[in-house]
Amino acid sequence: MKKIIVLIILFLTIGTPLYITAQTVDREIRAVWLTTIGGIDWPRQYANASSPASIERQKQELTRVLDRLKAININTVLLQTRIRGSVIYPSKYEPWDGCMSGRPGVSPGYDPLRFAIDECHKRGMEIHAWVVTIPMGKWNGIGCQQMRRKNASLLRKIGDEGYLNPELPQTADIIADICEEITKNYNVDGIHLDYIRYPENWKLRVSKQQGRENITRIVRKIHSKVKAIKPQIKLSCSPLGKYDDLTRYPSRGWNARTTVCQDAQMWLRTGLMDQLYPMLYFKDNNFYPFAIDWAERSKAGQVAAGLAIYMLDPKEGNWKISEVKRQLNVCRQLGLGQCFFRAKFVLDNHQGIYDYLRVFNFAQQGMDGFAYPYYSINNTVQSSGNAVSLINTQVPDPKQIRQDLPWIVSNGQRVSLPNKSEALDTDMILVKNLAGNAVATLVRHGNQLDIHTLPNGMFILYTLDKRGKTHRLAFLKKV
Repeated sequence: MKKIIVLIILFLTIGTPLYITAQTVDREIRAVWLTTIGGIDWPRQYANASSPASIERQKQELTRVLDRLKAININTVLLQTRIRGSVIYPSKYEPWDGCMSGRPGVSPGYDPLRFAIDECHKRGMEIHAWVVTIPMGKWNGIGCQQMRRKNASLLRKIGDEGYLNPELPQTADIIADICEEITKNYNVDGIHLDYIRYPENWKLRVSKQQGRENITRIVRKIHSKVKAIKPQIKLSCSPLGKYDDLTRYPSRGWNARTTVCQDAQMWLRTGLMDQLYPMLYFKDNNFYPFAIDWAERSKAGQVAAGLAIYMLDPKEGNWKISEVKRQLNVCRQLGLGQCFFRAKFVLDNHQGIYDYLRVFNFAQQGMDGFAYPYYSINNTVQSSGNAVSLINTQVPDPKQIRQDLPWIVSNGQRVSLPNKSEALDTDMILVKNLAGNAVATLVRHGNQLDIHTLPNGMFILYTLDKRGKTHRLAFLKKV
């Protein structure tokens, strides 16, 4: 009986077309973890402040990565920004990580975080600063060394690694200060917390409930500092893939809430988190029931399933690509986004995953790209790939529409819109047909909206903010 859920899901997905959209979402998260520790995703070459050529090579390496991610419609990059008590930007709190220059504590001669932000925004992609929270790296590494000099009492040594003690209130201050610094100084779209939990080998000396309160205290402090500066910033984390034991499916002793005191679903429900990226690095009964659990409890925010693309590599797990395809389709049916661990395994096209995503991601009518009025980007129309050609936008009986609703008369090329509300944080206009399907996402320029790419038909225009919330603006009839 325990295999019923999986068998039903597999039955539904085997033989189904690629363009599964059981739920229409205004914005599907299509994300990737871009790892900088050891340069395993980026950078593969070091930069030297005294060598402009080396800096340019490192920059070009990133732009190539982003170009390829954009080509498969990735819309969110989680860039590892704080590694292990060390960072990839000039910080007043922590030293440079060695991944950029090859020498811990030494600047690469430019600001990699600022460069990455600019390049992501040029491509209409969100970028979230991925902050590793509790682990501080090797005991004799630069992160631990500096913390031992500043406040050794906050560290606990386990093996040859150092960890911040989540039971001490000062730990929340340290991590929140880093997140505040990034939010103040950089135009990131989100702060993404990793390892916001007790280490698995930590001997807990308090109750599980107290442990959860200790971790939540850190989250609350970060939330308070970040949102006070930029309320629109998306705060997220990557919890363990299994939140807790389910009624019929045990977590086998490895779950977020009980094992490591990570109460992620509560954080989302109460607004402490805007997004969750659960690391569902499993398959079969260890994946599908838990994916359903995340979907059922995601009403208060967005959830993107962290998928183990690395397991397609024969050296890692040698999964068949059919397993990942099933997971992708089921997640889309459930209304979950997707996040791939990690960038290199996607770009290396293991078992054709890159080629598959190129088609799969353009089949979803999710929102594609943001307009950043305060950033230096190309103000071009963003649309949802070939989605327009997949949807019948014609309405057979126009009389079905209430005649007292506001109409915008159009010449088929552009329309004039009402003044933009000061509360809006993007210039995006979501276009839906009368069936409620997303057709395209366009960018307004002042009060003007270029609609020449839309087919003839009747549409509803919505404003759209960075959280994916919509507000109906008007109806449009294009003739």
